[in-house]
Amino acid sequence: MVPDAGRAYAPLVADLFDVIADPTRRELLRALLARTESPEGGGEASVGQLVSELGLSQPTVSKHLKTLREFAIVSVREQGQHRYYRLEPASLEPLAEWLGAFIKPAVAAGQPVHEDAQEVVRLAPVYPLAPRARGAAVRIGATAAAVVGRLRH
Repeated sequence: MVPDAGRAYAPLVADLFDVIADPTRRELLRALLARTESPEGGGEASVGQLVSELGLSQPTVSKHLKTLREFAIVSVREQGQHRYYRLEPASLEPLAEWLGAFIKPAVAAGQPVHEDAQEVVRLAPVYPLAPRARGAAVRIGATAAAVVGRLRH
């Protein structure tokens, strides 16, 4: 039986799934993730860099970055006329939490799961927040991350 933990996140998780369902947005996320993992990448990229790297048009990249920004999946830093985008992985935690509720029974039963799934299971809440409280917590966390990001630069 799958725990009910996923139900508390249904509206927020559904929106996040819709956002990352688009293949262009997934490519943008992968490109930003690569910069986060690379010491010389600095963790951020300009629209122009993403256009060049992915071979997409500037309006397409800007449109999809706007959507990702609206869901706090990426943050933006403005420097003069340039905008630099950074991945904000904490905003994707509700997805990991929701999926963790489905993987947790397999782990509890001793079934083999990939080591990355262990982290997803760890994020699955024992006592999930109500949807409105979870949404407020995510917004507060995203705002705090944006403030920290601005203070760094």
